[in-house]
Amino acid sequence: MYLPGKLIPENIYDMPFEDFLKLLAMAEIARDLRIEDIEVGVNKGYVEAHPDSQ
Repeated sequence: MYLPGKLIPENIYDMPFEDFLKLLAMAEIARDLRIEDIEVGVNKGYVEAHPDSQ
């Protein structure tokens, strides 16, 4: 879900364990970045919807 299909081999079970761990780490980083993007978007939307009246 978080990585482009080109990075994922057809058969994950045949890949070396180190490569699997690298793939897993990339997916976790991509997930964290996506969550951060959502948080920033929500915060920006809130600020635009509720501007400071000072």
